[in-house]
Amino acid sequence: MIKLNTKNEDGVINGIFLTGNTSYGYSIQNIYPLINRLHIQRKIQNEKFYKRLETDLTKGCIMPPLTLALVDDKNLSNASLKELESLVNKNIRSAFVLDGIQRLNTLKRVYDRGNLDIDLPIFLNIIICHSKDNLLYRMITLNNGQKPMTARHQIEMLAANIYDFKKLGINIVTEKESAQKRPRDAFKKSDIISAYIAFLSGSTNIESAKIIESKMDELIARQIIESKNTSSDIEFGDVIKEIARFTRIEYLMKWFKNLNNLIGFAVGVKDSLREVKSCDTESFLNTIKTFEKAFSDLDVSKIKLSRERRKLTEELFSDFITFQVMDSDDMLLRFNELD
Repeated sequence: MIKLNTKNEDGVINGIFLTGNTSYGYSIQNIYPLINRLHIQRKIQNEKFYKRLETDLTKGCIMPPLTLALVDDKNLSNASLKELESLVNKNIRSAFVLDGIQRLNTLKRVYDRGNLDIDLPIFLNIIICHSKDNLLYRMITLNNGQKPMTARHQIEMLAANIYDFKKLGINIVTEKESAQKRPRDAFKKSDIISAYIAFLSGSTNIESAKIIESKMDELIARQIIESKNTSSDIEFGDVIKEIARFTRIEYLMKWFKNLNNLIGFAVGVKDSLREVKSCDTESFLNTIKTFEKAFSDLDVSKIKLSRERRKLTEELFSDFITFQVMDSDDMLLRFNELD
């Protein structure tokens, strides 16, 4: 079992940070299988990179700590170390490996060859967080800069596990599934992930043909780390629930399936979620139609259409209560004032 040694609070992600230890044997049986929970597993590096560690493990070395994470909705600030120890051991199969996948694979290879002392200790850092988005923030700060897995890859991997989009009210399909036949009421998975990246980074500028992909991923990670997302009470799941509510209307379903609209909404609604939640579907539909009328009066020869749509959709929802009472001419004048 896992024995906990210390407990502290992480003031950035509003979570509990624990240190503990267990044995190599327990890790093989209970922690190694966690890496197979991920829908998109981080690429395993060539074994030759870990030959030194394999050799050291056969000689009885102690590996650097692994970092695990659990999502728990309860307020655990006042929980004792013993209570947290019980919670961790009871829910270990629901944990995520935030840092240490390569080491776990190396450990398993040595174990399979019969060269591992399973009684040796392995040390753990364990994060318990009630916010799925804050947990992802911590994952990026741990892994950013490690070339085998980009920030975008990390987000896609973790989002697929911590969010049950069907329970939140939307259907998603993969690229392969959408190429065959995409249901009219389903979103492309890649579009939802792009919206999530925009939400976390607080920016609609998450793609650029001018910047090479690896550098863009680096910039996205930087935006996420520098954003104030961890101090917000709004989670991406809240955004998805509103999208699910509005997309029961066919016109709005089609509107949200436009990636530029989806991204602009995901960023802007963080400033007006309360107002959007209190808006009935019919009023929301009328506001969107007014927005589209104003947008149609822009001179498309003088703007980059996709970028402008994202920017103006973000503007619409960042100040939704003001735009909601405007007619299309008022909206157009407001848009014209923007840089």
